[in-house]
Amino acid sequence: MPRPIQYVLDRAESYQGVQRQLLDLIDGHMPEAPARGDYRRGALNFCLFIRPRADVVMSHGVADKNYLWSSDGQGRRIANQRQHLLVPGEWLRRRLLASRAIQLGPDQVHVVGWPRLDVLLEQVPKPSTRRFLRDTRPRVLWAPTHNRRKRGETGRATSSFPEFEQYLRPLSRFAWIDVSVHPRNRSDHTPTGASMPKADVVIADFGTTVYEAWALGKPVIFPRWLLADRIGEYMPGSAESYIFEQRIGYHPESFDELVDILRAGPVVTPDVRAFLDDYLAPEYLGRSSARVAEVLRMLAAD
Repeated sequence: MPRPIQYVLDRAESYQGVQRQLLDLIDGHMPEAPARGDYRRGALNFCLFIRPRADVVMSHGVADKNYLWSSDGQGRRIANQRQHLLVPGEWLRRRLLASRAIQLGPDQVHVVGWPRLDVLLEQVPKPSTRRFLRDTRPRVLWAPTHNRRKRGETGRATSSFPEFEQYLRPLSRFAWIDVSVHPRNRSDHTPTGASMPKADVVIADFGTTVYEAWALGKPVIFPRWLLADRIGEYMPGSAESYIFEQRIGYHPESFDELVDILRAGPVVTPDVRAFLDDYLAPEYLGRSSARVAEVLRMLAAD
């Protein structure tokens, strides 16, 4: 008799929309929707956050950010207190299994893709008609991560928010601008939504929007001159640090260089495609929610 599956909820107000969105997507592939609440003894407890007590964890964001290496208050890796981890692709799975800090085995780290892409892929519009209106300006989405966490002695965030705001007005001479700040930096805490599929180009830092944009075929520009390589300094070993070290995507060193990239017409380059196929399992693209449900049912049946 399989164990019941329980969704363990995190109470942080900033992430309620993201949490609800992901769990609803997984529910669509369950025989019946699992209960939601606190840890339930005797159940397979699944959570989208690392800190609540749970048996299985999949991060609420697709980015690495060293999130699965988080420690408890006594310096112990929380992942080692979990039975299974779900990750987007082989890149992160290899990193976890090679890490001396993580004690989980190959049968405890499962590749599932990224569920939000199931719906985002359906929202990508047909090729724009703006070319027929003689408007060649691209639609640019600025989607920074939050700036709530301060790092290092100077207390700087690994985000272009709010510094990049000063460039939005001059940038509007060259592009249509949409803005979608992180749920922690907006009052309604809603996740990035319809603006992503409609964008031609995305300006981002190092969060989930980077991978979602690439998966949707959108080139990503990193405002490197604002981040000052802080990502490499404060998140060593992470996928995002690797992106910055290898300069995967576009990494302008100034606003003028960013404008030059826009004028030249950025594209998703081969290095991006190669890295993304490794980081975000292509076999689950568009059906990741079903894959997560499948793995949870399998683990509940063990």
